[in-house]
Amino acid sequence: MFVYLHIPFCVSRCIYCDFYVVLEKYGGKAAYVDAVCREIELRLGALSPAELRSPIQTLYVGGGTPSLLDSDAYRRVFEAMNRYLPFAPDAEITLEANPGARHSEMADAPEKYLEAGFNRVSVGVQSFNDLELKKLSRLHSTQEAAAFIRGLQAAGWANISLDLMYGIPVQTMATWRETLRQTVDLGVQHVSMYGLKVEENTPLDKLTALQASRGSYPLPEEDEIVAMYYEGLNTLRSGGFERYEFSNLARPGYASRHNLNYWNNGEYLALGVAAHGYWQGNRYETVRDLTCYMENPLAGETAPCPPQERLENAIIFGLRKAEGIQIPALESEFGIDFRARYGHILRKYEGEYLIWQGETLQLSERAIPLSNGILAEFLD
Repeated sequence: MFVYLHIPFCVSRCIYCDFYVVLEKYGGKAAYVDAVCREIELRLGALSPAELRSPIQTLYVGGGTPSLLDSDAYRRVFEAMNRYLPFAPDAEITLEANPGARHSEMADAPEKYLEAGFNRVSVGVQSFNDLELKKLSRLHSTQEAAAFIRGLQAAGWANISLDLMYGIPVQTMATWRETLRQTVDLGVQHVSMYGLKVEENTPLDKLTALQASRGSYPLPEEDEIVAMYYEGLNTLRSGGFERYEFSNLARPGYASRHNLNYWNNGEYLALGVAAHGYWQGNRYETVRDLTCYMENPLAGETAPCPPQERLENAIIFGLRKAEGIQIPALESEFGIDFRARYGHILRKYEGEYLIWQGETLQLSERAIPLSNGILAEFLD
């Protein structure tokens, strides 16, 4: 079983963020943990004996800033889960953390989270350039981020992932190269590098709209953003990382098993306010309101995921992986003739953008900047 838990609390909202977050200063963390434990009791308690035979393979705690909860809060959550399901002996248990949460237990005593049960941490660094961090309204500095990561390593964390962004306002190829260099030098195990997406109605959306007249939030040109992506691939590969998905690279043995379950179109339980899950053939989202969630943790919306949508997801998610899709397995699962159904797409892109390795179909790295358009053609 794979499980996601959403923690909504943040010290402040970043100007590019459109996730559901709650400012920590308003309180409510202890009550939220109570509600999560109730949801665990309701969701896991409703599973059949057959479903309860599979232990938890991965747990990913995302946010928000999950490291704002102390380790004792997570002990409570893990104990609630263990009443129904044990964690597998080799379970991957990930906590998201931000260097800017300076007064959290994660900054002062990161080993306590290891003792509670976590064994992987994903750190929202985004950039090793102070001006770029300010443009993103991040609370930490480059120096603080590096010190935070070294503190994790000294405390015994042996599986550390960094989130990086390219396409940031005022970012240049030179500053991106420096971010990549510092990342490699820190000796972490995993990197997720994402092109900044300016979400509609966020503060960054409004600020970038003014950039033509004021010039304070200029975004790199599209061709430079593409070049930054390939620079990231080349630099990280030279530093010992391997790409296993469009935006994710890891040292051998450190690919995220939780994220691979998403890209393999696997089912997972989602817990917490505004969490999205996929379970028993249904997609569901818990309510996006903290007060409503604490009154009824099961409140939200559920909709069936029909076979055509599952097929499209299997293709689109599968082609995001470096290993691609095993077509005979896909045909067997969905009862289709792949070439008969999608021959018009293959004829259009085979050779340059869609490549075959035996009976496995892959998207070439050259096609990644064009991937949204190519993958959209598989939608019915």
